Amino acid sequence: MNKKSLILGLILILLSSPSLASIPNKEKLLFQKIPEVLTASREVVNILESPATATIITRRDIVHSGYNSVSNLLRYVAGVDFFTINNADHSIGIRGVNGLHANNVLVLVDGRPIYSPARNTNQCALIPDVPDDIEKIEIVRGPGSVLYGSNAFSGVINIITRSPDAIDGIYLTGSAGTFSNELYSITAGKRLGQWSGKLITAWTQANSTWNHDSQVKGLFKMSGNLGYEFNMDSDLNFSFGFSNGKLKVVPTSPLPSFDQEGFDGFLRGRYSRSDLKLDLWWRHFNATGDVSKSSSTRWRFDHVNMLLQDSFTLGNHSLVGGAEGRFCSVGASSYDRWHNQFIGSLFAEDRWNPLPMLNIFTGLRIDYHTEAKQALSPRLSIVYALQDNQAIKFSTSQAFKYPSYVENYIHTGYGPFVHKGNRDLEPEKLTSVELSYQIFNPSGFSFSASGFYNYYSDIIDLDYDITEHGMEFSYKNLFDIYQYGMELGFQYSWSRNLLLRGNYSYAWKKKRDGMTFGPVPTNQLNGEIRYDFDMGVWVDIRIHWQDSSDYSTGILPESLQNETPINPSLPPDFTWPFQPEWHDLEAYCLGDLSAGFTTPDKKLHFTGAIHNLFHSRHREVPGGGKTDTTFSARLTAVF
Repeated sequence: MNKKSLILGLILILLSSPSLASIPNKEKLLFQKIPEVLTASREVVNILESPATATIITRRDIVHSGYNSVSNLLRYVAGVDFFTINNADHSIGIRGVNGLHANNVLVLVDGRPIYSPARNTNQCALIPDVPDDIEKIEIVRGPGSVLYGSNAFSGVINIITRSPDAIDGIYLTGSAGTFSNELYSITAGKRLGQWSGKLITAWTQANSTWNHDSQVKGLFKMSGNLGYEFNMDSDLNFSFGFSNGKLKVVPTSPLPSFDQEGFDGFLRGRYSRSDLKLDLWWRHFNATGDVSKSSSTRWRFDHVNMLLQDSFTLGNHSLVGGAEGRFCSVGASSYDRWHNQFIGSLFAEDRWNPLPMLNIFTGLRIDYHTEAKQALSPRLSIVYALQDNQAIKFSTSQAFKYPSYVENYIHTGYGPFVHKGNRDLEPEKLTSVELSYQIFNPSGFSFSASGFYNYYSDIIDLDYDITEHGMEFSYKNLFDIYQYGMELGFQYSWSRNLLLRGNYSYAWKKKRDGMTFGPVPTNQLNGEIRYDFDMGVWVDIRIHWQDSSDYSTGILPESLQNETPINPSLPPDFTWPFQPEWHDLEAYCLGDLSAGFTTPDKKLHFTGAIHNLFHSRHREVPGGGKTDTTFSARLTAVF
């Protein structure tokens, strides 16, 4: 490790040398604009004026990473808790809230949610998009229910795809690496007068990093859209996408992993006229999994969603508001029957500009759920610009998360154990307070700092009752917890060639037995150095470190570990399953090294990458195998 550290240090020193930087290129940075975000307020505002703390993963970041799945870049964002479940999928949390089936972050693709209603978990592996089709990723930290409703609990991540105008041609990409980590894709986009369209097809597969002969992912993906622009203020857009194939699913312990095969697709239509927007989409999911050697389970759900949104200006007030309705139908062969739900919402947010340097955001959302009834989500954000390139923000808000279908309806039994849903559950709530400061300087040093306090109430978890036949499990609103933390980040642009950046995250939370708010480390540290040579060659090094963490499994208190079951038909040496167990995960350090080149005519792009550069063999999830070092190479030809 000492030799590796010495080599890395020499590389960083050489790349940081001012003699390598082109001084004239530094002047070009002065003309860069402050980045703009859409997700924080449903309107495009610069990142300093947004009502919530936001980070942007740019197109340049995506190209330089070498990843076939761009979600892996989230690991290097301040405040994001990311861990690999297996080489097929991963889990994403924000600000100290994560788990094997994390459902506290709302992940969107062009504003369309991708979560599964069964457990409200995000299905990132099934997104029918490829790196060539992604323009940027916006990460908003803190509650977002005021604009997006349930599941926007501790944050919102919006993956924004490229327009046909930005693609403007055909991209042929082939990427291969160790453990059959492969991606082959065709991305085509073009504008012809008032018409525009794009089409993406891809095949991706991967094997396990700890059992290299076991395939954990094999998916065919396709997506596309067709748009017509009536005039500068009015357009119509139709889009579709689907993934079809196999994924390895890792359920909650002690259930074993199993293969899931099926289809996940959507159809969408959007119309906009000036600031008025109408968005309709339908999503269908149908899959079968061999949950044991003797049985298989089939899942299916359908979502139908309608969003009507408008915005207008009145004096020094800018308002955005709308109505949203969602009909959901879900069922599985292991459930008692199919269930339907409806969620209706009204939302509005006002941006008041009483002084040139002051913006006050006030918002409110009202939701109604078939089972959990109404939920309110208020937000107040005060943004004061100290200068044109720096601002201080104060925000307080409340978010909510409705129960999942499993929590509401599941009714299964095995021997003396009965598992029942609870239709009387209240939505989980999060009340948050945040203070942040940010300065953005494209030609030099940028810095951000934020501190937060979160109070979670009515948290849903499994509870039990002893009966004369055994044990009955059900979900209940059991407890409240609190947490606090901070994030620091910086970026330094020596010139247009050299970029240095890093961040630090701290999150402390109250611990509860059996509660799966983990594994989340208390401390995380990220760093990156990037150098773009003038001849089209570039080198990028990213480092991620996190300290040790722990993860609780099981649902029974220790008092039941030695208690005799009531059912006399059970053997005398019987012990209760699902007993609580704390797993310790060691601290680890990851390094990614990527390099590549682009030909002068921009028609050929090559990227080579080493992921887990230091060969850190560690577990990111209890019970999982140890990660391994992977190599990948990607070649893209543009026509």
